[in-house]
Amino acid sequence: MELKRLVERAKRWAETASAELSRLSARTVFIVLGGLTVVVFAILIYLRPPVSLEEPPEAVTFFQIGTGSAGDEYFAVGERLAAAISRPPGTPRCEGDLPCGVAGLLSVAKSSAGPVANVRAVSAGHFDSALVAAPILDLATRAEVPFKGERPIRNLRAIAGVYREALYLVASRNANISTLAELKGMRVSVGPSGSGTREAALPVLAVHGFGRRTVQLFEYDTETAIELMLRGQLDAFFLVDALPSSEIASLADRGSINIVPIDDQEVQQLTRPGANFQSLEIPGDLYRFIPDTQTLGVSMIWIVNENADAEIVYKITKALFLPSNRVLLSGPTLPGLLPGEPGEAERFAIASLPVPLHEGAARYYGELGLVEPETLPPGPAPERP
Repeated sequence: MELKRLVERAKRWAETASAELSRLSARTVFIVLGGLTVVVFAILIYLRPPVSLEEPPEAVTFFQIGTGSAGDEYFAVGERLAAAISRPPGTPRCEGDLPCGVAGLLSVAKSSAGPVANVRAVSAGHFDSALVAAPILDLATRAEVPFKGERPIRNLRAIAGVYREALYLVASRNANISTLAELKGMRVSVGPSGSGTREAALPVLAVHGFGRRTVQLFEYDTETAIELMLRGQLDAFFLVDALPSSEIASLADRGSINIVPIDDQEVQQLTRPGANFQSLEIPGDLYRFIPDTQTLGVSMIWIVNENADAEIVYKITKALFLPSNRVLLSGPTLPGLLPGEPGEAERFAIASLPVPLHEGAARYYGELGLVEPETLPPGPAPERP
């Protein structure tokens, strides 16, 4: 009964509306419909802000960053870099002090087997870019282990050194090791084959004349090295890790380790301009029972193929150093990202590069006077990324 009454009421409303519309001219009807269309369009614009006018709405460029295993430092750095440079279509244009990526760019961090795999992937064009420790990148250009038997890889170019880790020489307190010279005859792990730790540790041993005949060298991973050292079956191990490192902190809290300084005269040749290492201090308040300790910093280099689009690389490099993007890059969990005091980050970024800068990146550094202008390729006028 209620349904029948509603149907009758709807019929009467339709008849009334039809009669009223029949009295209106066609022009009036079109005006009313046109007005409604404008109102609807305005509502849609309000609900969804227009995309930046810098590129067509449908334009999008995907950009991969090869990293490492999900959860490790390489992956964490890659995620932050991807967030800082991304500004896909549909996002608001850059305004004020808000983070600002590259118009039309959608970047993602891709997990990988690590730095050695990243070198090969970028060289072959499987990744748009990747993160690689400077010592490994240097070995790739010279076809040395772990690239022995391959052709030297010469088609890689740098965007920036984006992260700095510390090279730790961790010694058991029971081993009474306080200097590098005292490693002679000791049981020392340099890290697994192909790892950034191994390729950073071997040059340090080499400049002191240490090899397998003078030091008992092992290639344990970090977990195994720690376990063996705590059992008294290993005297020391090298580790390239963050500053601070959770593994080192755990050992220091037990009072079971010393961190051996890596700062003697022999090591200084590894920190010359353009070398793969820089001097780095481990603050005394970072780890329990560990005083201020001088060691080496190892750069993580963001690389691309030499054939990467120069304009995109230029805009990525510029976005990387925008002050408004620091909020996406900095944080207590990754204090080594874009190292250097304000205004010095770009200088640190090109301090230890085993491969040449990409022409797009070189153009950005050239605008700051950090690269000689005559070495730069011609390019369009600078613009906001």
